[in-house]
Amino acid sequence: MLSFSLHLAIVIGFCTQTIVADCPLSCECKWKSGKESVSCINANLSSVPPHLEAGTQVLNLSMNNLVTVKHDEFSKAGLVNLQKVYISKCRLKNLERYAFRKLKNLVELDLSYNALATVPSHTFDSISELRELKLNGNPIQRILNDAFINVPQLIRLELSECRIATIEPRAFYGLEVLEWLNLDRNKLAEVLSSSFTILKNLHGLDLAGNPWNCSCPLRPLREWMMVKNVPFGNPPVCQNPKRLRSKTWDKLDLDEFACIPEIFAYESKTHGVEGKNVTMTCRIAGIPEPSVRWSLKNKVIANLSGSSYTNGKKLYMVHLQNNSSDLTIFSADLQDAGVYVCAAENKAGRAEASVTLAVIRKPPETAFNNKILIASVITGIALVLASCLIALCVYSVRKKQMLTWRTRECRREDNYEKIEMNHKVAGNSNGGTVQAEIAVVATKKNGEYRVVPVADNEEGEEEEEGNVELAAPKKTWSDTAAIEKRWNSPEHLLDPEDLHIPRRTLQEAR
Repeated sequence: MLSFSLHLAIVIGFCTQTIVADCPLSCECKWKSGKESVSCINANLSSVPPHLEAGTQVLNLSMNNLVTVKHDEFSKAGLVNLQKVYISKCRLKNLERYAFRKLKNLVELDLSYNALATVPSHTFDSISELRELKLNGNPIQRILNDAFINVPQLIRLELSECRIATIEPRAFYGLEVLEWLNLDRNKLAEVLSSSFTILKNLHGLDLAGNPWNCSCPLRPLREWMMVKNVPFGNPPVCQNPKRLRSKTWDKLDLDEFACIPEIFAYESKTHGVEGKNVTMTCRIAGIPEPSVRWSLKNKVIANLSGSSYTNGKKLYMVHLQNNSSDLTIFSADLQDAGVYVCAAENKAGRAEASVTLAVIRKPPETAFNNKILIASVITGIALVLASCLIALCVYSVRKKQMLTWRTRECRREDNYEKIEMNHKVAGNSNGGTVQAEIAVVATKKNGEYRVVPVADNEEGEEEEEGNVELAAPKKTWSDTAAIEKRWNSPEHLLDPEDLHIPRRTLQEAR
């Protein structure tokens, strides 16, 4: 019995010594929330404690003196199963690149209230499954582009109480599942909306405690939050401009986030002529778009161009387009000269530009004014047209006369070509009858008609091919005279079939 008790005491003592050796005296090792946890808070540690249980899942090293965490410091201690690590308020300044290497299950990392001057992006490639990251309380002044691109599974990001004054446009690129972002109590005055609009799954954005300048650069961010209905805890408060100081965002209309308009005149001095239209122009820029008014001697100029009647008043037209405002004075007179003021105004304030107009008298009309000049031109054109018409008529008459004369001459001469040419024949020795040879008109050859005597049919065909021969019967001199009389008659001369025969002479035949 005594020996059994002794053995039992030895076993208990050995187990107690083993437990004490695995958990340092300055730490507390226990199960908490279903996880094996080790808490070494304010244990005056300068490095990760060795000889901890390899199955440790939660390690709290807050309020120690871990200025630097070296390469593989956790894996060398056998703590590769860690899921949550707390290194808060440890005056931590340096995290070597592979400090968290092999911690594949790490989902929560607390580095708050240390001396980190930048986001330790270089260490994140070893812990790509991280879900929650706390960097609040560090002297971080700027969030660089792609600072969190290696932790795409991040859901909560704590960056409050830092000294952040600048957030670059792609600072949060890659955080597509981020749900909550805390930027409270920093030094942010302005930020581009594009820095946050890439966060498609954002359900909460805390921006309170920053010296916000609630002017037009902040308008897109505020508009995005209103459209997407992004909630915030404490509403942000405006510090500038003075008109909005101490006012919270939720109490302001969107148009309150404005900038004072900018305005300038294209020409500070312009000239007009009496009786002519004059236009003055100024360019305007402002967010939101300002309203524009023109005035003369502190009296606002009304735009009367839309009415049919001016009721005896001066007619003006004010036109606003493409950030430019035009004032047109119709039929300017000497009294329109003066200093015209173009003013642009929105919620942020008012800006003005002035244009000085000088109107000169209309030059006196000369003897040859425009009306006389136009009348002279019209008269000259009429005279030219009349001259052309007269010349055309004269030409037509002359041409008709020439055609008539040529027709008559042609008919007269062509008639002679058709007259049978008589050759005198001698009587026979027996005193017989008289034989008459009738001339025939040959067909056209080489451009002329020829008169040939009558011959035998065979000789006529051999001598001139294609000639038209007419055999003339023997006639008496009385018959010949009758033929000549008939051919010279007016009826024969007016034969229309003869008009196509060209004029020829009978010189050759004779």
